[in-house]
Amino acid sequence: MLSSSGETLGVKVQPSDVRLKPEKDMHYRWQIEDPSLEPLFQKHLSKHSVGAYMLLQRGVGQKFFAVRPEKDLNKEAHLDLMAQLRAENLSLTEKLRLSEEKAHRKEQEAIEAEDEIRSQNSVIREAQMTIHLHQQDILNWMALCEWYQVRCLHCSNVLSQMTSFLQGTSVEDTTLAPSQA
Repeated sequence: MLSSSGETLGVKVQPSDVRLKPEKDMHYRWQIEDPSLEPLFQKHLSKHSVGAYMLLQRGVGQKFFAVRPEKDLNKEAHLDLMAQLRAENLSLTEKLRLSEEKAHRKEQEAIEAEDEIRSQNSVIREAQMTIHLHQQDILNWMALCEWYQVRCLHCSNVLSQMTSFLQGTSVEDTTLAPSQA
């Protein structure tokens, strides 16, 4: 029973020397963490049932353990330490909960930011496609304007030549007409 608490004791106790009920010449004492087990330590080991043995076997090193008598802890100091540890445990539990909530919020924010980035990238791609289509339209209109400009210049040249030709013909016609008259 004391084999698992040898580290606490620093001494080796033979199984035949294990006693539940304290005796004067014992070189250890029981430190009981679970008050429900205290009645078991009021009787000798041989006076207990098998169920009590099972409880003791399950609790050794966890719910009770052996300590040297000089390491006897003041019960009040022990309770203060337990209260302090519970308070620290609660504080750490709360910090852990808050950290987990913060991590969850950051994870959600990251997911939302990634969704927004994907959405904005989609808008940018659509805008780039629209710009490309408008650039193609502009190039088509510029080509059409150039074609009309060339045709207009050609027509203007032909019209100018025709005007010159007709002006030359009408001057000759008028000069010929009076002399024939």
